Amino acid sequence: MTVEMIVYRLLKIFVGLIILLVYLRLTHRSQAGHQTPIDTIGNFVIGGVFGGVLYSEQISLFYFVIYMVFTLCMIQLLNVATTKIRFLHMAVREQRVPVITDGDIDIKSFQQADVVLDPMRLIADLRAQGIYDLEDIEFAQIEPNGALSVIRKGDGVPNFALIVKGSLVTRDIADAHKTEDWVYLQLRAAEVELEDVFLMEFKNGNRLLILLNDGTNIRREVAEASNMNDEEEEWQEGVEEAPEPEDTEDAEKEVAEHAAEDAHPMKDSKA
Repeated sequence: MTVEMIVYRLLKIFVGLIILLVYLRLTHRSQAGHQTPIDTIGNFVIGGVFGGVLYSEQISLFYFVIYMVFTLCMIQLLNVATTKIRFLHMAVREQRVPVITDGDIDIKSFQQADVVLDPMRLIADLRAQGIYDLEDIEFAQIEPNGALSVIRKGDGVPNFALIVKGSLVTRDIADAHKTEDWVYLQLRAAEVELEDVFLMEFKNGNRLLILLNDGTNIRREVAEASNMNDEEEEWQEGVEEAPEPEDTEDAEKEVAEHAAEDAHPMKDSKA
C-alpha cells in the first residue's frame, strides 16, 4: 500500500466523520437518548456504507460523499415519515411497559416481554434509586428509552398523554381509565379541535393540560370519574337527534278546527 492510498483513505475517513457530525448537529441526535429505532437500523447501514466505500479503490471521494449524504437523507426521511404517518409511528414506536400498577407487580408484562424485562434487573434499578422494598411502590414502568420511572406510594398518580400531535393515544386513555368519548368531551368543553392539539396531558387524576400547536396552554380541572360520568351522559343526550316535527297536514287540520270553534260563538250572537 502506497503513501498516496493511505492518505486517500484517511481523507475519506475525515470527510465521512465531518458529514456524520453535521448530520447529528442538524437533527439534534447527538445523544443516545434521542436515537429512534430508525436511527438504530441506520447506524448499521451507515457502518456498512462507510466501511465498504472506504476500502474500495474504485469509488472516488466524490461518490463516497454522495452515498453518505443519500443514506443520511433516507434515514431522516423515514424518521419524518414515522412522525407524520400514524400507522408507521405505531409500528416503529417503542412502547412503555408498566411493571407495577396500583402497588401490584404486573406479571403479564414480564411474560410478554421476558426478553427485555428481568426481575433482578428491576430490583437492581430500584436499589439504584434508593428503593429497597417493592411494597413502597405505587407505580413503575419501563420507558421507551429503557429508563425506569417510579412513583412511591403517597407521591401521587402517574400522568398520561391522551393526545399527541393531533392523534389519540388509546393505550394511555385506557390506562387513565377514560374513554375516547370522554376525551372529545374535554376538547369540546375547552373549545378546541383535535387536530389543533399538540399535547393533552391528564395528571393528578383531575387536571388537564392542553398544549395547542400555536403554543397556547389550557389548564382545566375535571371531576374525578372513570369512563362514563354524568357530564358525558348529558353530552351524549345533547347530541342525540332531535325529534322529527309533526306532520304538516295534521298541523293544518288542527288549526282549521280551532278556527271553526272560534266561528261558532259569532253565529250564536247573531241569532
